[in-house]
Amino acid sequence: MSARLRILVVDDRPNMLRLVHKILRDDAEVVCAEDGSAAIELLEREPVAVVLCDLEMGEVNGLEVLAASKRLQPRAVFVLMTAYASVETAIQAMRMGAYDYLAKPFEPADLRAVVLRALGRADIELAAADQDALLPGVYGRSPEMVELAAMVRRIAPTDATALVLGETGTGKERVARALHQLSTRANRRFVAVNCAAIPGELLESELFGHSKGAFTGAGRERAGLFEDADGGTVFLDEIGDMQASLQAKLTRVLEERSIRRLGETRERAIDVRLIAATHRDVEAMVSAGTFREDLWYRINVATLRLPPLREHRDDVELLARRFLAEEADKRAGVPRNFSPAALDLLRGCAWPGNVRQLRAAVERASILASGPVIDVDDLPPDLRPNAAFDQPVDDDAELASLTWQAAIDRGRDRMAPRYLAAVLGAEQGKVAAAAARAGIERESFYRLLRKYGVHADDFR
Repeated sequence: MSARLRILVVDDRPNMLRLVHKILRDDAEVVCAEDGSAAIELLEREPVAVVLCDLEMGEVNGLEVLAASKRLQPRAVFVLMTAYASVETAIQAMRMGAYDYLAKPFEPADLRAVVLRALGRADIELAAADQDALLPGVYGRSPEMVELAAMVRRIAPTDATALVLGETGTGKERVARALHQLSTRANRRFVAVNCAAIPGELLESELFGHSKGAFTGAGRERAGLFEDADGGTVFLDEIGDMQASLQAKLTRVLEERSIRRLGETRERAIDVRLIAATHRDVEAMVSAGTFREDLWYRINVATLRLPPLREHRDDVELLARRFLAEEADKRAGVPRNFSPAALDLLRGCAWPGNVRQLRAAVERASILASGPVIDVDDLPPDLRPNAAFDQPVDDDAELASLTWQAAIDRGRDRMAPRYLAAVLGAEQGKVAAAAARAGIERESFYRLLRKYGVHADDFR
C-alpha cells in the first residue's frame, strides 16, 4: 500500500482534528477542514485518496460532503464518523457511496484499522485510474480514444472555444468536463446547459438573465448562467438545436465578451470559456441555412470528434467491467464478473446508443442477474443473438441498400469492409454520397475507411 496518500479529515472541532492528525500522520499525508464548506472547496482544487468526515457539522453536514465528494472526486474513498451513530444513517451513507462508517468515541487502533482499509481501497482505485483513465472521467485504451485524449490535453490550457462533436451517448459532456478540469479555470464553476431541453423562449433568460418585469412572470431580476459561470466554463450541449434568433445573440456575446439581460440596456462584462457540443452535422446545417455561419466560425476554433462506440470496440470490455465495478460498489450482492459468452456478445454489439447504452445494459444486467456472474441471458433482449437476423447478405446491391447500423447488426464486424466497398461502389467512389447512404457523418465514414483499409479511389 502507498504510504503517502492524502487523507482529508473534516470536523468542526479543532481538538478532534488535532487528535486524528496525530494518529494518522505516519500513515498518510493529512489535510484538515474545519467545516463542510471548507471541505468541499478543498475537494474542488486538491486531489485526495480518502475523506474522513464527521456527520454533524452545522450548515453543511457529512452527507452533503459525501455527495460533493462523489461528484468532484468519485474515486476518493469516503469514511463517515459520528457520535450520532444509527443504523439508518449508516445505510443512507452506504447507499450514497460511503466505504465505511466509524462511531465516536473510538479507540486510536479502531480509527487506524478503518483508515488503513480505506487507504488500501484507494490504492486499488488509483491503480485502476492510472491504467484506464485517459482524462478525468474518460476511460479507454483504443488508439481512437488515446488520440482524442491527446487533443484534449493540448486544447485545455489554451482557453480556446471548443466544439465537441459526436453521436448521442458518446460522452460529449464528460469530455467537456475534462477540458474544464485540465484548464486554468478548474477551480471555478462548470455550468452545463442542454439547449434542446429548454424551450427557446426560456433559454435566452436562462443564459443571459433578466430584469424585473422583463416578461410575464419575471417578478424579480435574475442573473443568467453566463454570469453564474464568470471565471469558469459554460458548456452548451446540443447547440445545433438552438433557435436562429438566439444564435445571433450568442454570436454577439462571443464577439463582445459581454451579456445584456433581458429587459436591460446595460452591458455586463463576462469572463467565461465556451464549450459547445452537438450530434448534428453543423457544416451541413450552415450550408442549408439553419445554423449561422458567423456563429459556426466562433465555436469551431478547436474541434474534438468523439468516435461512436462501434468504432472503438476494443474499449467495450474495459468500459463494461468498469461500469459493473461501479454497480458493485453501490449495491451489495451485485455480480462482479461477466461470462466469456456475455463479453463476446457485448464486444459484438453495434451499440447505436453508444457508451450510454452500454452503461444502461450493464446496470440492468447487474440488477437482474441471479448469480455472481452476468451471462448472456442476463443482458437486455435486444442485445442477444438472433439467428434469423445475424446472417450475411449475399448480394452487394442489397448490402448497399442498408445503413451502416443495419449492416453491422446483420453481420457484426466481419461485414464492415465489404459493406464499405458496396456503398462506395453504389456511389462511384463519392465519399459524401456514400456516407449519406450509410446514414453516418462524413468524418465517421472517413475514419471507417482508414480503419478497414478501404480506398475510395478504387471505386471511381
